[in-house]
Amino acid sequence: MAEKKTETTKDIKLNPKVWEVELNPDLVAQVLYVYRNNERKGTATTKTRADVRGGGRKPWRQKGTGRARHGSIRSPIWRKGGVVFGPSGKQNWKRRINSKMAKKATCMMLTDRLNSKELEFVNIEKEDVKDLRKKALENAGKKTLVISTNEDMKLAVRNIDKINFVDTFKVNAKHIVDSTKVLVDKESVKILEERLTNGK
Repeated sequence: MAEKKTETTKDIKLNPKVWEVELNPDLVAQVLYVYRNNERKGTATTKTRADVRGGGRKPWRQKGTGRARHGSIRSPIWRKGGVVFGPSGKQNWKRRINSKMAKKATCMMLTDRLNSKELEFVNIEKEDVKDLRKKALENAGKKTLVISTNEDMKLAVRNIDKINFVDTFKVNAKHIVDSTKVLVDKESVKILEERLTNGK
């Protein structure tokens, strides 16, 4: 970003309840576990003996052959038979977590990124797109997260690889963990703080 548009923490009054929260790895891991589970589609599926093609006729008569009785060649114990306890595609992987825990984890990650100097406060304007693109190209294989409510910036960076734009009202711990560099719009700081502390 252009130096004239970069804000230091000294120029912004930060709420310690958001930007000075001690990191609890166990809480962050628990929150991430819930988020990642909620992203699972559960599309894996197998066929039961009722779904496998064939097997409509009894393979041999019930008695007199000396062999074990069977009613279908698509029985699970047969080769190419159905699967007994495979996934049905109807599994529900959804999990829930307390909103206070989720907000606390977000505050922890914001604090961690700020302390490690991987978070910057910037004035988001449309002409900053070139600078954002340059930063993304410089950090090959690394992702940049932009936190703002600026719709013009959202439209400007939506097709740029390695740049993820997230609305201030929707950002969570997973967005921050998955990004190497975090850029927070100066105009969104107060909105972010009020959302994460319920206005306290």
